[in-house]
Amino acid sequence: MYDRRKADDLRQRIDSFDRVDLAMLPTPLVELKNLSRVLDGPRIFMKRDDLTGGITFGGNKTRMLEFRMAPAIQANADIVVSGFGVQSNHARQVAAAARKLGMDVSLILRRTPYESAASIQGNLLIDFLLGAQVQIIDATIEEQAERIVEEVERQKRMGRRPYETGYHDEDLSAVAYVACGLELHEQFDAMGIEPSLLMVASEGATQAGLHLFASHVESSCRIVGVNMVDWVPDIRVRISEIANAAAARLKLPDRVMPEDISNVEFTYRGQAYGIPTEEGLEAIRLVAETEGILLEPVYTAKGMACLIDEIRDGKIRRDESVVFLHTGGLPALFCYADVFQFPKSGLEELDDGGEKQR
Repeated sequence: MYDRRKADDLRQRIDSFDRVDLAMLPTPLVELKNLSRVLDGPRIFMKRDDLTGGITFGGNKTRMLEFRMAPAIQANADIVVSGFGVQSNHARQVAAAARKLGMDVSLILRRTPYESAASIQGNLLIDFLLGAQVQIIDATIEEQAERIVEEVERQKRMGRRPYETGYHDEDLSAVAYVACGLELHEQFDAMGIEPSLLMVASEGATQAGLHLFASHVESSCRIVGVNMVDWVPDIRVRISEIANAAAARLKLPDRVMPEDISNVEFTYRGQAYGIPTEEGLEAIRLVAETEGILLEPVYTAKGMACLIDEIRDGKIRRDESVVFLHTGGLPALFCYADVFQFPKSGLEELDDGGEKQR
């Protein structure tokens, strides 16, 4: 249940924003009947934001960049500067969006614990294929932010018109997920379902936007985030700040307090950001084998592990309906082949001609 009058007003506010055409929307909302049967659980639905498409595999950042790249166009930028982890889905989608919009891109990428010896694979491979200028650094987030500022100034000295996108425009990213909340509830109506829970692997704007939407329209669908990062002192404060900044953008009276935020912290993160967990790897296998859908070890697998545990522990009743938001990130999966224990049969050494040695 939700207030449709407020939803209609919210749609008009969102439609007033400048945005660029990057994503293929709406993304599907599909039922995972096989997974539900295996878990003997509730009806499970997946919002397929891994299928935003349009640019290099899509993902939740493609939806966000529709809003965040509009100011770059308005500023007549000719190069976009950004930076996250070496295998950042965000950086890959920023690079693709910049290229689609006719801009160059410079990425300052920071090594995370699993990336001490970065190989040109996954998201990084795509960054290079897109022709991005890439610098890989060993630094803290604060040091990385300084390097990004330095890169912006360097580009200006070269006569370029740089535009930085990253942590400073997360309120626009959250607006994108307020719009996703609208999209989801329209799909709920069309399918005749009233989910009690929406779970997402998020530590920022994705959850902030969904929570702001749910709060404003008084949705009965509870938003729960699963945090994967280890560099945010108080995740609930961070999410509430982003949600409130998005509310200001939308000229809404709503204010989200940290205690309003539901976020599962640390339990499913494991040893550190980017390092797979056994629960996450099980979730990857289970969803792949039951539904033919892939997750990745950094975000979505850990989020799904949380949902699976809540179903197995009986915290979610069989008569409920729940939604898992798939935020994408699949290129990163190919960097983690070594953490899966596959049988060796059929993988004997091959000779130079490609024939199996006998």
